[in-house]
Amino acid sequence: MPRPRSLLPVLLCCAVIVTLTISVDAFVSPLQDRAAPELADTTWINSAPLKLKELRGRVVLLEFWTYG
Repeated sequence: MPRPRSLLPVLLCCAVIVTLTISVDAFVSPLQDRAAPELADTTWINSAPLKLKELRGRVVLLEFWTYG
């Protein structure tokens, strides 16, 4: 006679999926639907100051650093 299968693995998988779904939703920024603020008009090292509209559609890498 076959042994009845345990429901424990199925229940654990469901619990993990529900937990991951809740965790991902917890990290959604409340600012995600807002437009990005304009970049600073201070001194730029390697180019003239750019506006966001000039960068639209391009990949942009911003490096922020300071002396501590």
